Amino acid sequence: MILTILVALGALAGVDRAILDFVQLAHAWWLDFAASIVTLFGQSEVVGAIALGVALVRLRNGRRDWWVPLLLGVVVAVELLLKLTVPQEAPPSELARTVPLLPFLEAPTPFSFPSGHVARTAFLVAALRAPRDVSVAVVFAMALTRVYLAEHWPSDVVGGWLLGYGIAALAYRRQ
Repeated sequence: MILTILVALGALAGVDRAILDFVQLAHAWWLDFAASIVTLFGQSEVVGAIALGVALVRLRNGRRDWWVPLLLGVVVAVELLLKLTVPQEAPPSELARTVPLLPFLEAPTPFSFPSGHVARTAFLVAALRAPRDVSVAVVFAMALTRVYLAEHWPSDVVGGWLLGYGIAALAYRRQ
């Protein structure tokens, strides 16, 4: 909540730009390509298919938490609500380094807060109860690629991380 207010007020703009500039110091075509491949794994279609598959396997095995991966829909709904209401523009397009591997999967929104890729990835690794080190590494890699590719500001990826982990934590708390 506090992060959302700070973002809406533009209070993090200077810090966001400084971090983005630092992350973009390294620049090579193969980094652009590798980061673009990593970011594919945060696409709604990919994460959604994994979540559905996990829910079905858990249901078939009689697990009580079979429904948790399906809360990805809540993550996406909150993400879209925030992207429609929190006025944070994406980084300037001249900084973008994304290699358009599957451009037909892109769904632009008016604002960039929070990062949906990071929110969905954080939620999924938490819903799967991945070991902490694995979870941190996967979410950090997704967050770093989103900033490196200049698709998001650092505050966007932190917001996505909090959203994804927060909804997963609430789901498991209610069991």
